[in-house]
Amino acid sequence: MAGEEKTVWDLDPHTRAKHVILRKYLNAWLPKLTRWNGRVVICDGFAGPGIYSQGEEGSPVIALKAYLEHDYQSRMKADVKYLFIESDPKRCARLEQVIDEIELPKTVDVSIFNERCEGALTHLLDFLDERQSHLAPSFTFIDPFGVSGVPLEMIVRLMKHPKSEVLITCMLSYIQRFISTPEFEKHMDRLFGCADWRQALEIVGQERESFLRMLYQRQLESVVGAKYVRHFTMKDVKNKTIYDLFFATNSASGMDAMKEAMWNVDQSGAYAFSDATDPAQETLFTTEPDWNRLFDLLCQRFHGTEQRWTDIEEAIRQTPFRIRKLPFREAAKLKDPRFTIINRKGIRSGTLNDDTVVRFA
Repeated sequence: MAGEEKTVWDLDPHTRAKHVILRKYLNAWLPKLTRWNGRVVICDGFAGPGIYSQGEEGSPVIALKAYLEHDYQSRMKADVKYLFIESDPKRCARLEQVIDEIELPKTVDVSIFNERCEGALTHLLDFLDERQSHLAPSFTFIDPFGVSGVPLEMIVRLMKHPKSEVLITCMLSYIQRFISTPEFEKHMDRLFGCADWRQALEIVGQERESFLRMLYQRQLESVVGAKYVRHFTMKDVKNKTIYDLFFATNSASGMDAMKEAMWNVDQSGAYAFSDATDPAQETLFTTEPDWNRLFDLLCQRFHGTEQRWTDIEEAIRQTPFRIRKLPFREAAKLKDPRFTIINRKGIRSGTLNDDTVVRFA
């Protein structure tokens, strides 16, 4: 059917990988946030039709089922509010059909908006500002096809609310393709929240891509004010970048959980997925990370000092590595010359806890 073909489309391998990250993260996010809050919000700003051409689940359904199928769902006492935003009328109608087929408990409320993402979120944020209210703890997924309608100022306003997190698709291939087009400038200015992207006009190839990626990360950190930012690169069958997922949060545990979710797709520590890999595998890479590289990074930063384990955890959080105690314990057993684990008398050797001190060479 021609109408259906315009409304739904095929599921690409990199989109499947993105959905793995989304589901894994919400699996960790939901029990933590629903434990201490009476209400939480999950927003999908470019929701789509909720289904793909072969019946695969779209991001709204994946987000819903993260709650409905969670092992701890019966213990989650908070109400969960879902906001699904889709500007295309046909896709929005299809999404409504898909959601109507799902039985929802009383603790779940779904609102579907046939609007542009920027307009819908602006109305919500204006409403909260007028009443001097805070948004409930929220996770907002912003996954556009292009670069318009995702101004940095909107992200700033979202992240001003406590316990707000965002996962944003930044279309780097699209940006590179149209970066020299004059009518593209206003969208770029709004996306990056500055004119610094114009420096990329004088750069080519991989250097330009890296510059734009780091610029967007810098803006999320310095302008949005996110304490933690992590990006994940999606590539096509020719191993060329399509887009980056950027996660921004002020929560240490949120960053730890997102790293875990991303490592389910790429365990090499490169934070990337290519359509050239096997999309049927949930764990798509099995390469063990190079822990020696982490030890070297920490030794360079802390050389000649003693640091508490909690401070080392925070330092690791700012790197691509996840926080793991076992590699440190194993290296200490082998008398790694770069560091020594020191515990109070009576504490088992190699223990890593809040009282542990690590001495770096």
